[in-house]
Amino acid sequence: MPASPSPSAQGLKLQAKDAEDIQVISAILQDSIVPLCDMTYRPEERCFVMVAQRLRKETTIENPDAACERICSAIDIQGVESVQSHNLDITQNEGQMLELLMMQLEGNILTLLFSGDSRIRAQLGPWSLRLQDFGEPWPISCPPCHDRPPTSQNS
Repeated sequence: MPASPSPSAQGLKLQAKDAEDIQVISAILQDSIVPLCDMTYRPEERCFVMVAQRLRKETTIENPDAACERICSAIDIQGVESVQSHNLDITQNEGQMLELLMMQLEGNILTLLFSGDSRIRAQLGPWSLRLQDFGEPWPISCPPCHDRPPTSQNS
């Protein structure tokens, strides 16, 4: 998987061709915000495209004191034969913002799992996936936190 060796003004450019590559891209995209209106399946072109507002985790790995940032990433999946969704209806709520939890490739099915038990399943033929950052990053004040202890309702 070719990638920039360090974060730069250009951002990341990645390509996936197998399940291992998908795991890497899934980790990079974890906690991305994806507007429902920024996803489209084009059956005539056999592609699924979405824009995700991903966390730039690579900046805080290199410098733990750096501010958390997001940047827009275009995800282009070629070789998509069909797409199904669960708990998503663009005709009812195209302004909905989704949080991407993970991507998983099992056989020829790519699943994008979002918070709230929403998901997209893409049936793939011969496929490729590209991720490319674009635009300028912006700082965020509240990064996602997965290590919160459970809160008690009886306190």
